[in-house]
Amino acid sequence: MRIKNSLISQIRCTFTRLTIIFLGLSGLIGCSTTELIYDHADWLIINRTNHYFDITSEQRSFLKNRLRDHLTWHRQSEMSLYAHFLLMFKAKAKNGLTEEELDWAFDNFDARRQVLFKRLLADTVYFLAMLKKDQIDHFEKTVIKDNQGPKVEKSPEKIKRQLEERADETIENMEDWFGRLSKAQIYRIRALSMVLPDIKDDWANYRQMRRKEMITLLREKKSPSEIEAHLKFWLFNPEVAYPPEYKEKFEQMEKATKTMILQIDQLILPKQRERALKKLGGYIRDFQNLGRY
Repeated sequence: MRIKNSLISQIRCTFTRLTIIFLGLSGLIGCSTTELIYDHADWLIINRTNHYFDITSEQRSFLKNRLRDHLTWHRQSEMSLYAHFLLMFKAKAKNGLTEEELDWAFDNFDARRQVLFKRLLADTVYFLAMLKKDQIDHFEKTVIKDNQGPKVEKSPEKIKRQLEERADETIENMEDWFGRLSKAQIYRIRALSMVLPDIKDDWANYRQMRRKEMITLLREKKSPSEIEAHLKFWLFNPEVAYPPEYKEKFEQMEKATKTMILQIDQLILPKQRERALKKLGGYIRDFQNLGRY
């Protein structure tokens, strides 16, 4: 029951680095201060957008007005669905997760993400189509040039250190949800994490590839319909959009991650599970409260 890799974490992380502004809305759910963060969602998204594009006052006004509508819709339509999903997940996780239940959780997250993307797509396209050359230059400098260091092949020692850091983070996440772990649990979780595929560089390279494609798309002044077609391809069918050199690695990582979640779930003691379920209940209440706004 590794909630960090389920809906809460994924909603928070999804596409906040893919430069599609309105999709930043999905980066606001799942923090420990959910309601406080959500109340300032428009400000956070606009400031993040400004970081990437150095927006004009006209663009800021457009974002503010559209975000107001989207956030109202999100509260009224989606929050109750998030709460319902987590209630069902909580019931399934009470006695341990099965492979089918974990697949169900991932599929439900993907379904809600698709609804969000479709809702935001038109305004995202409109915003991207209004960008000026200097704003595209600013975006390129922010996401490409500043991250364009020389590629150096990693030594075995560096690879091992990265895997150890990932294992440390996994253990930290587990203790955040389940409380203090025993030495035996830590040893086993570390071992499970260490054998996961190392795709950190592959994922970074893939994101940079997509960013460069986005910059080319914007520089060529494509029509809104052409921009929309590209975004639909990238966002609604990511498995199809993955180039061959990445597709197999990403699919292997998802499969291995699910296997690790199920193995960790079997290690959890009743009191630890009770603690995690109680914490999950807090998120459910947050979503329910937001939905009643």
